[in-house]
Amino acid sequence: MAVENYDVIVVGLGNAAQAAAVAAHVAGAKVLVLEKAPERKKGGNTWFSHGAQFRHVHNGIADEKPLLPHVQEPEWAKIDLPPYTKDDFYSDIMRVTRGRSVPELAELLVNESYPTVKWMREMGIQFEILYNLAKPVGDRFAWHHGSSFINSKDGGGGLVEMWYQILKSRGIPVRFDTAASAIMTDERGRVTGVGIDTPEGKSTIHCKALVLASGGFSANPAMRAQFLGAGWDLAKVRGTKYNTGDGIQMALDIGAQSFGHWSGAHATPIDADAGDYEAGFLDPANRRNRTHRYAWTLGILVNTEGRRFIDEGEDFHAYTYAKTGAEILKQPGGIAYQIFDQKLAASVSRYLYEGAAEIRANSIKELAEMLEINADALQKTVDEFNNAVVEDRPINEVVRDGRHTAGIYPAKTNWAQKLDTPPYTAYAATCGLTFTYGGLKINPSCQVLNKFDQPIPGLYAAGELTAGFFYYNYPSGSGLLRGAVTGKIAGTNAARRE
Repeated sequence: MAVENYDVIVVGLGNAAQAAAVAAHVAGAKVLVLEKAPERKKGGNTWFSHGAQFRHVHNGIADEKPLLPHVQEPEWAKIDLPPYTKDDFYSDIMRVTRGRSVPELAELLVNESYPTVKWMREMGIQFEILYNLAKPVGDRFAWHHGSSFINSKDGGGGLVEMWYQILKSRGIPVRFDTAASAIMTDERGRVTGVGIDTPEGKSTIHCKALVLASGGFSANPAMRAQFLGAGWDLAKVRGTKYNTGDGIQMALDIGAQSFGHWSGAHATPIDADAGDYEAGFLDPANRRNRTHRYAWTLGILVNTEGRRFIDEGEDFHAYTYAKTGAEILKQPGGIAYQIFDQKLAASVSRYLYEGAAEIRANSIKELAEMLEINADALQKTVDEFNNAVVEDRPINEVVRDGRHTAGIYPAKTNWAQKLDTPPYTAYAATCGLTFTYGGLKINPSCQVLNKFDQPIPGLYAAGELTAGFFYYNYPSGSGLLRGAVTGKIAGTNAARRE
């Protein structure tokens, strides 16, 4: 068998991996991409991203226009978009991660956010305006401060296909059904290649540098139970079944340093009827009926005992959804119900609940009976909530309006309004695991570090398996951004072997 040699091998084929492959090729490297999944399942967790948002620093519309050259001036004239500064982004990261995000990595994400999305556009990635996150105000559209403004065309699936076409146009080969199984090093510890498993058997491919971008361990039930805790092995997985922690383990096997929040994960409220895997859609084969259930900030969220258990209005869902799934998992049966009244119907409709099983009733007690919840308990919860709402200001969904409750626990900090206008509706939600936070320690050059905080020569990492960015929570739209930023840096430096 002929010996195969490449400058850079990239493991994985999601957003981070494809960004790394393109960046390495642009830098002049001979690149090979290895993907464990078959071609029809390509794209990793990226494919299942319902919004494919890219949070980034900007100074308002002037910075967005180069990213959206197809948008005409009459459309821009109806958009109200406040600037989102570097200080804003950095502050948001530190606030939601409780100050644990590694400062140099948070700064990397912030500082490279706009240059990276601009580079993506130059490479051929098309973006669209995220109108579903806007609040219609007359004939205008307003985004709350810090809301993501753009997503990739046709969501995560569109992003995967656009990257893949870019790879093909550049002649970058991708080998499907090919699992990286071991990292090869020389006597000095420098990466020299990667062992692979295929349906035909095992072999080795040589390279000068290796980029690991194969995701975290979200699809590995044993690792979930070990690191996330009891019950997590049973959680539904929003994304691919192929992210089983292989890249992390291979790197640990050659002395890489484990790092980050190993007991933490991005976990969101999803439809309780979603499947165990590929749960980002009720119909994943046809990419139909997204399962995200993010309107709970407007109503109340109760468990199967009819009790509230979180502050639904703590913040915009962009800053709380990634931790709320874990709170639902703690509840009896891992199920919760989002409850709204008729006043909220139009607002809920903007959250794209197509395909959801809506439970509708003309009274709270009737709703409870349909949900098989103790009717007296749910009625008591709603009555106590309604009596606690402080109606001292109008509801304003575009800002943290301070419309709150008083005298109950948990309180609702924003967007509190009485549930008193039938019909009442409820949606069953459960925990949907998106990605895990623990992984490999890297430096701002995306080199993987060993146990002595020194770079492992020739080893780079990008995307979900890079640790130190997110702890406890994360701001929406920063996951795919992290993948693109680290992918671009890792691929470029791997090609230059810097």
